[in-house]
Amino acid sequence: MADPVYIIPDSPVSERADFGFSAYIDTIADLIAYGKNKTPLVIGVYGKWGSGKTTLMRSIEHQLTTKTAYQKPPFRNCRPVWFQAWKYKAEDEILAALLEQIFATMARDDFFTRCRAQIETLVSSLNPGKALRALIKNITAADVSGFFQEMDYKQKLGFYDEFEAFFKRLIWTYLSGRPQIQSSETYDDSKGILTIFIDDLDRCPRNRIVGVLETVKLFMDIPGCVFIIGADNEIIIQALESTYHQNADRFMDKIVQVTFNLPRIPDEDFAPHLDKILSETGQDEDPYLKEYLPILLPVLGNNPRAFKRFLNDLSLQKGLITHKELEVTPKHLLLFNLFEKGFRAFYLVLRADGGHRALDAVHKILDTAKQKEVPLESIGTEGIGIPVPDSVAQFIKDLRLLDLIDRFRPGKQGLERLVTLTGIVKSPKKEAAKSKSAPGETHKRVLIPAGTFIYQDGEKRSIDYDYEMDIYPVTNEQFERFIADGGYSNKDFWSDEGWKQREKDNWENPWLWKDPDYNTPEQPVVGVSWYEAEAYGKWLTGFKSDGYTYRLPSEEEWERVARGDEGNIYPWGNYFSEDRCNGEKSGIGKPNRVSVYPNGVSPYGCYDMAGNVWEWTSSFYDKDLGAYVLRGGAFTSGADGCRCTARFNNGPVFRNGGVGFRCARIKL
Repeated sequence: MADPVYIIPDSPVSERADFGFSAYIDTIADLIAYGKNKTPLVIGVYGKWGSGKTTLMRSIEHQLTTKTAYQKPPFRNCRPVWFQAWKYKAEDEILAALLEQIFATMARDDFFTRCRAQIETLVSSLNPGKALRALIKNITAADVSGFFQEMDYKQKLGFYDEFEAFFKRLIWTYLSGRPQIQSSETYDDSKGILTIFIDDLDRCPRNRIVGVLETVKLFMDIPGCVFIIGADNEIIIQALESTYHQNADRFMDKIVQVTFNLPRIPDEDFAPHLDKILSETGQDEDPYLKEYLPILLPVLGNNPRAFKRFLNDLSLQKGLITHKELEVTPKHLLLFNLFEKGFRAFYLVLRADGGHRALDAVHKILDTAKQKEVPLESIGTEGIGIPVPDSVAQFIKDLRLLDLIDRFRPGKQGLERLVTLTGIVKSPKKEAAKSKSAPGETHKRVLIPAGTFIYQDGEKRSIDYDYEMDIYPVTNEQFERFIADGGYSNKDFWSDEGWKQREKDNWENPWLWKDPDYNTPEQPVVGVSWYEAEAYGKWLTGFKSDGYTYRLPSEEEWERVARGDEGNIYPWGNYFSEDRCNGEKSGIGKPNRVSVYPNGVSPYGCYDMAGNVWEWTSSFYDKDLGAYVLRGGAFTSGADGCRCTARFNNGPVFRNGGVGFRCARIKL
């Protein structure tokens, strides 16, 4: 009988501290429980999705409720409340839900029964209005949602002031065991506090995050309360910018008194976690995961959730191999998955028709280098007698990739089995938000007047003519017209060199043209060489016959449009934001529709000038080698590759799933 498939749950852990979290848990729990730290207090626990924020917060909660030292001075009793704001839509729902969670905590402590006399004293001292009396009737059942739903807008406005005074005194009574006699009486928060954990605030839709914070802010000036907010701070600030603009940071500064940025988990803290998993699953003797851990972790961003997902996918694939009795070695399976996560361009080559030929070509280069005792870093340089085909030229520049390819020799049949197997369990890639542009609008252009701009590392340059630039990269829908109009059969559209290459390689359409991951109408066309992009411009010039020349932009023309005249680092500004472009961090894993990111447009209004696909330019990178410059990064690029100044180069025959283009046009 085959070993069962073991899947690691993604639920947060609260009773053990993996990934070196113990020090963080102890420090933050001590800070909260220490009786001399005054309240109200708000702590921001910030980190990316999947980085372990919820596990950290659950562990802090567990520590606060179980550590015996916190039950006596100098510490104080901490009563926890857990609230997930993302589950609720309107502000009223948020307020009601938070109250219900607080009242439920009080009910579990038998507060409403044990302190009924004190509550009655509190209520009589306030002489509450009708609305507040109605609320008080509901709190012992910890169900107040219906109460808020029945109130109209005007009633609510008058209610909040009365409610705030009542709630402050209710908290006082709950924590002190007696009512507040006078409003000037100060609560001794060294005895006990309410600790309210607000988890996954960044999971709320952006337009709702502001409402959540403003609602929760009603509670944040109440003595005896400590709030712990878990979120990706960049997402919160971006959401606040829509309302508070440049004051978004100030809004959060007023709310949060203590900031804890969850650091990147060191590689060495993953090793014990992996040992534990391998021990629990009976895979202690599998050497490959440990061997390749230093390569795997950086491509997963040292993210615990991504790490667990990778191991789960691998476990499922191993189960399929066993039950289908496939001849696939664990080493080759792991390497193939590593290519997908960390070397996406090469992975796409492996999955394409003829992928084994590309793999054989690199192996031939590597084996020749070994025979001639040529170091890996010297491959591709002149004078060593090792020819490098253009189809694999980009891959020999990465020494880590070359080392992995050298170890990956599954043979043609083995590669085919891996392609089929991993396709079965391939994770569905998330779809980005719907486009704000209507179909058919992808032909639009923007005028860039003659002028001066910042180029590369601060150099001032001038373009002394007006030109226009496509707002979007050329799409499959647009390129299909070129094909239908004889684009690959009419020599007039092609340069002599381009036509020779087209005939030599029998090009009839772009590479990946029939792949469903790459061929939807509004995706950018990919798998086009520089020659094909050049031919498209010549065809479009004749097709339009509107007095303009359509062509690839120069490197300078492209960069000015991408970063604006003031020289932004990214099209939208000077800080990277993974939700403004389709890069490696987006997790989409393929080209997206060109009109998806309106919040990532350049100062001139052009889309996708960071991420999605690299774009050919008309500028030489090295004229002697015939290499042209590509700009803009792709869906495989990190923050560095998405910079407006980032440059990539390749020969004019290079065709890749992460390479497309857009056109410029000027008056004839």
